[in-house]
Amino acid sequence: MEVKDQNEHNLEKKMLPPTTGTFQSREELLKHVRDFALTQGYMVSIRDSAKDRYVTVACDRGGVYRKRLKNGENMRQRKNASRLTNCPFEVVGKKDDDVWTLTVKNGEHNHEPSKDTSDHPSCRRFTEEEVLIIRDMSAAGKRPRQILKALRQRNPNLVSDSRNVYNVKAKIRRGSLSGEDIQGKKAEASCSSSMETMNTNGVAATVTQTQPMVHNSFAMSQAYVESKEVTETKALVAELCQHFYPLGWLSGTGGSITIRVHDGSIPRQHQLIVMSPSGVQKERMVADGMYVLSSDGFIMSTPSLKLYPYQPPKCTDCAPLFMKVYEICNAGAVIHSHGLEACLVTMINPFSKEFRITHMEMIKGIQGHGYHDELVVPIIENTAHEGELTESLTEAMRAYPKTTAILVRNHGVYIWGDSWISTKTQAECYHYLFDAAIKLYQLGLDWSSPNHGPLRSINGLWGCSGNSSRGPKVGTFGLDYMIEPSQRCLLLTIEGTVTPMSFVTDILFPYAHDNVQKHLAMTYDSEETQHDIDLLRSQIQEDLEQGVAGAVPIPPDYVGKELVIASLAANVEAMISTDRKVTSLKQLEGHIWRAGFQSNELVGVVFEDVPEALEKWHASGTKVYIFANGSREVQQLLFANSNYGDLRKYLCGFFDTTVGNKQVARSYFEILQTVGVDRPADMLFVTDSFQEAVAARAAGLEVIISIRPGNGPLPQNHGFRTIASLLEI
Repeated sequence: MEVKDQNEHNLEKKMLPPTTGTFQSREELLKHVRDFALTQGYMVSIRDSAKDRYVTVACDRGGVYRKRLKNGENMRQRKNASRLTNCPFEVVGKKDDDVWTLTVKNGEHNHEPSKDTSDHPSCRRFTEEEVLIIRDMSAAGKRPRQILKALRQRNPNLVSDSRNVYNVKAKIRRGSLSGEDIQGKKAEASCSSSMETMNTNGVAATVTQTQPMVHNSFAMSQAYVESKEVTETKALVAELCQHFYPLGWLSGTGGSITIRVHDGSIPRQHQLIVMSPSGVQKERMVADGMYVLSSDGFIMSTPSLKLYPYQPPKCTDCAPLFMKVYEICNAGAVIHSHGLEACLVTMINPFSKEFRITHMEMIKGIQGHGYHDELVVPIIENTAHEGELTESLTEAMRAYPKTTAILVRNHGVYIWGDSWISTKTQAECYHYLFDAAIKLYQLGLDWSSPNHGPLRSINGLWGCSGNSSRGPKVGTFGLDYMIEPSQRCLLLTIEGTVTPMSFVTDILFPYAHDNVQKHLAMTYDSEETQHDIDLLRSQIQEDLEQGVAGAVPIPPDYVGKELVIASLAANVEAMISTDRKVTSLKQLEGHIWRAGFQSNELVGVVFEDVPEALEKWHASGTKVYIFANGSREVQQLLFANSNYGDLRKYLCGFFDTTVGNKQVARSYFEILQTVGVDRPADMLFVTDSFQEAVAARAAGLEVIISIRPGNGPLPQNHGFRTIASLLEI
């Protein structure tokens, strides 16, 4: 009787293998095995796999431990429920004729069912789809706890915690979890492919792709395409088309608008996209006339066919360019305008590769710019067909990562922003500035200089005949009186030239060192500081792997922000003490100094000759630029809050080491190209550093070395002119 009861008891506890059968995809087969295993009290993991041929799935308690002995005892300890037992359970899925077949190789287990599956490491592993979400949300700057919240909204049964998210992020960062690991070894689609869909009347609509067509892990159902979020976005695009038409931006069926469908439950990079069609009267647009595309550029919804005289619907020819902007800039909306001012402003100088303007109030409406900044918009050449602009537009976006607009000569402009509101606001500001430049040009005034003084005459520039003794022609668009691209300008460093070395070493650096913990504690939950922390985590992880002195591990968020802040502060203080020049530190220092300047705890100290020299150069029409190791934001804060007041009105622009190292000649070539100086000798560089002077001279610039109290010694017979005051220039 006891034997019978024991057998019945064992039968009740026996864990069954999953039912065999055929499946349409590898993912469907794996889900079937995993879901069934959970009902039986065991967990499985992939033991071996060839993405398109077979997959072997085993019990996660299979295998044995490697010997890691200390004093005769195995150091590898785990909970009993998840400890390896060399379990023989194994099932195999094989692909044959596009169908996956599941067979059971060994359906037996040598352990008891688990009562709590969360003990199993395999239960805390993320699916391929979840890893994609972690990767994309990390790239978008989301914190682990925000990522975990999004994952749990999609899967309430998720048992993983923020530690597991950190582990996946670390693997992605180190490259050990590559795109192939995440998505499998998939064939790349061609960079110029197309997808054709049929509308309800059988009319083909085609959109050209400029990126590999990979199926989105957030596959949208037709029901979602007809959801409230999508419907409202389509109506918004139609409304904006009607609004911009009277401004001349979308006349003659030209121009286009596209907006991402905002949905907080879906990562930004996977949100649907609404686009206006091509060849239609934009002032008569309605919501039903819009195209809906997936984030990969697949058309998911098309407008219905209208009777004559309407043409069959066609997705905008701007589609491949829009998709590139979404891909590279992570935009929330894009406007392509055919506004007359955007066209004409590219024709004033037919050889210029940039539009530049400064000291105009509306510059403040452009993302990342202020009144004193120089706004730079790249110009690309027009082509016969819109889609052919994709390559040059892509190159311009990569060459000007901070721009939110690109002009197309004799054509129009592409403008984007984080949201439709930001895009609309910036579009209005850009068109205002283009129009202002045209009107200033008609008045003979220079829109690219701070004082907007008279344009300089150029005799015979670009093959145009002209008399250099004549005054500017007001109200004409002749090319005789352009801004002289090779005019004299100055490039100054800050430390040892404009400010004492002691200001940086004795004031700025100690201030950052002393206020790290306070700053992190006060701003910990802000998006900016969380981004700073993510950069620091990455840098510190690299330092730990390379054995950098002073680097200490940063605990995950769940241990409490006090411990996280203390560990971060210890690392930052060590970096400052050893004068590290890493991006993560420079960015955090800049934010700490900004807070110091804004609270009046810091005042920028400049030599007494600096204000007078800047004013003198400004009055003579000489453009002055700054090139320093500190970020552009820090440079502007220093000059805005100097011991002689706000000096930014005398400066035309700021450069930091994003253009390159100050001791490399290539950096100065980049500055020359950006500023628009054709002859390097027409730019005078003033620095305290011999190495920087050598690099600038190699680029062809004139160079003067500044001799100030506290500056380092120079080599004998260095060969450079020196000055003790900027007033000597």
